[in-house]
Amino acid sequence: MIFEQEDFKVFDEQTLDGRMQGIRAVIDPKFEQLAKVILPLLSEDGQAWYAHIAKHLRRTTNPPENTWVAFAPNKRGYKMMPHYEVGMWDDHVYIYLAVEENMKPVSTQKIVAQMTKARELVAQLPATFTLSQDHMVNKTEPLTLARYDVAVQKFAETKHSEVLIGLQIMKSDYETLSFEDTNHIMATFKALRAIYEIIK
Repeated sequence: MIFEQEDFKVFDEQTLDGRMQGIRAVIDPKFEQLAKVILPLLSEDGQAWYAHIAKHLRRTTNPPENTWVAFAPNKRGYKMMPHYEVGMWDDHVYIYLAVEENMKPVSTQKIVAQMTKARELVAQLPATFTLSQDHMVNKTEPLTLARYDVAVQKFAETKHSEVLIGLQIMKSDYETLSFEDTNHIMATFKALRAIYEIIK
């Protein structure tokens, strides 16, 4: 198992330097390990994919409340396109297909049309999937088609809005469940792949 309950203790550190030291020493190596497994699987169709581990370089005072690795078919970056994201908060690991605000304003109309086109596939996702409208806020809601439609409409009309759909693995699950992280993550990516193909 790549992630362990012990890893969440990184977020107990309240200083910027202390938490960043923990992220770089504990979590980033886990993301690197994950990337070595996930990237070849994502690239099986011939499209090259790249891993981008969050660096939090703009942080000067407050420690990051979450951290992540993004997967995108672009070596230079990921924020300007739909991408997959695996991240950690102090209480869960998340696995998302993400459309973030950095795609605006140039691509807003196009991506909204594509997300609307994908709504029937969203309706078919498992009931365990969740919806987030901001990857920097630890707040999610159950993913329903009605909530998805509202989030897409908000993305179209509001500057600071995002649409992220996927799965959460709670901190407590790492005590009670027995699963292999990479298999679980890749299964989630596969469940989201048809949607990604529409919105990419």
